[in-house]
Amino acid sequence: MYNEKPLRDYLDDLAARRPAPGGGSAAALSAAIGAALISMVANYTVGNPKYKSDEDKVAVILKKAEAYRTRLLALVDEDVSAYEKLCDGIKNSPKGSQPPDGLYKDAITPPLEMCRISAEALGICKEIAECGNRNLITDTAIAAILLEGAFFSAKFNVYINLKYIKDIDFIGNIHKELSPLEKSLPELKEEILEMCEEVIK
Repeated sequence: MYNEKPLRDYLDDLAARRPAPGGGSAAALSAAIGAALISMVANYTVGNPKYKSDEDKVAVILKKAEAYRTRLLALVDEDVSAYEKLCDGIKNSPKGSQPPDGLYKDAITPPLEMCRISAEALGICKEIAECGNRNLITDTAIAAILLEGAFFSAKFNVYINLKYIKDIDFIGNIHKELSPLEKSLPELKEEILEMCEEVIK
């Protein structure tokens, strides 16, 4: 869908009067950019004699960041598809009724995964802030900001669909997973930014 198209095509469709792409896919793209920045810092660190002692650690970070970036780009399209299916379900439901829980759960799946990956990526962002190339410290900071923003952006798309679901256990499990991250990720991002600011001073 969008993975094989120019970025401008995606942005034109995002700006247009159409239901998808929307905020969910934008969250995935933002997180993918954050992961790409981590990869950039790692690529400028691996092979640099100054950071030789941390090269193995940074190589692992790079591998993780690239895996996150690949998955997040796929989620751009998966979010668009899931939302289009939900819109069709709403449109074709009898008047006065709503689509089955399954369609809303399917719509939740991409942004929920975005939340999970953004949280994991923010963890390796802290690692690269500790041992990555200091000449790219602002890229590390921007990665942290984008990943935290992507998490909370995707969270809103999880919750907007969650309110239509009748499965109480499903709802409880989602809140149980995301609620701790809503508190811990801003703290982690601020910790990373403080580390970055120390380098800039």
